[in-house]
Amino acid sequence: MGTEINNLNCLYCNKFFYEELWCRECDPQRLMQGWTSGNPIIDKCIKDTMYKAALDMYLEWVPFDKFTDIEKIGQGGFSEVYSATWLTVRPLIFYYGKTFKVVLKKLNGSRNISDRYITELFLHWNLYKHTGLRFFGLTKDPETNDFMMIMQYAEYGSLKQHLSNNFNNILWKDKVEILFFMSLRLGCVHDLGYFHKDLHSGNVLQYNESGIRLPKASISDFGLCGPANEQNPDNKVYGVLPYVAPEVLNKEPFTTSADVYSFGVIMAELSSGKPPFHNKRHDFNLALAICDGHRPEFGRGTPEFYKKLAYKCMNANPNERPTTQELFDIINIWRYSMSTNRLYYGREFEKFDNIKEVLKADFEKANEEIPNISTSFETDPDAVYTSRELTFDNPLPRPVNSSIITSYINNDKIRGSQMLELSITQQI
Repeated sequence: MGTEINNLNCLYCNKFFYEELWCRECDPQRLMQGWTSGNPIIDKCIKDTMYKAALDMYLEWVPFDKFTDIEKIGQGGFSEVYSATWLTVRPLIFYYGKTFKVVLKKLNGSRNISDRYITELFLHWNLYKHTGLRFFGLTKDPETNDFMMIMQYAEYGSLKQHLSNNFNNILWKDKVEILFFMSLRLGCVHDLGYFHKDLHSGNVLQYNESGIRLPKASISDFGLCGPANEQNPDNKVYGVLPYVAPEVLNKEPFTTSADVYSFGVIMAELSSGKPPFHNKRHDFNLALAICDGHRPEFGRGTPEFYKKLAYKCMNANPNERPTTQELFDIINIWRYSMSTNRLYYGREFEKFDNIKEVLKADFEKANEEIPNISTSFETDPDAVYTSRELTFDNPLPRPVNSSIITSYINNDKIRGSQMLELSITQQI
């Protein structure tokens, strides 16, 4: 790769490495030579990341023969997912001299990739820098000529898989930790002015970092919920039906509040361990029920203040849902209530000491119910948990809340829910 781990100077220009194993003058030029993806727009987008690179923060084109041990591990509505070993990796100290396990995500139909999809694909580059998991570059399947994203391998798989395999071992502290990182990552996406558009438990990935006991949660597949060769899908609805906000089903414009609705559905799924509406056909009748205020069930023993926040997220009125900043602040207080490290949080959290013990006690009580929650369930053969186009022959009604949602949202006496009513400036 033109560098040596013990050499503090570039082997090309002999200038000092101001960044570890990265020469700002030579490395970008070297990486741009001798390759093409076959698509000039993709070539330009990759090279643009190299021009602006610092350390290894760039995308690269990797020939397919640089991967081995390729094994299919998943199937989405518009993609296939493989694990692979990357034989020649970039020259950072952490990866130097090692092969590296990655994920290859094949974008079906992308041999005729649309300009719109390329734009969304490289949006991932901007977003993944803020969302934990790395996006390394692109390659191409030689058999189909479809493009494949090269991504960091999430060793714990998706949240959906994690719940299916380990639900009885996931305590409420762990659930809150997952929601904390989800709200953090989703908030970064919204702060940059973007939407996710396809948030569900299959797109929440669990990975580990050195020295961290619990897996961390990251969010993948921003906006890539439609076919790669479609030019103008703006008038179509794509997604996994149980997670799609009712106003989106009614073809209203997508907003950050629609992502928050999906977040609330995942909150219910975390508490029950079961995919939302697993026992129902995912068809027009379910879309109708969602618009009429039907929501996923919660697990036994779920704290009432937790249900209240989830129902606020799943409010039929998108204008009355919390923001991701509000979610982050509230969940951080939950996290604080179960933490033994007061110094980590700082003195600004001391104002919540009067409610900390209430929250902690309710979470501990909920932990006692986890063994009593059945992990066996049947899935309707017409329940679909991969993204697809959602079209219905008949119009849907204006979304409304059920009486259950309304009662939770309006109940100010729910134990431990006081912080839900506070403004951001009052909270932290």
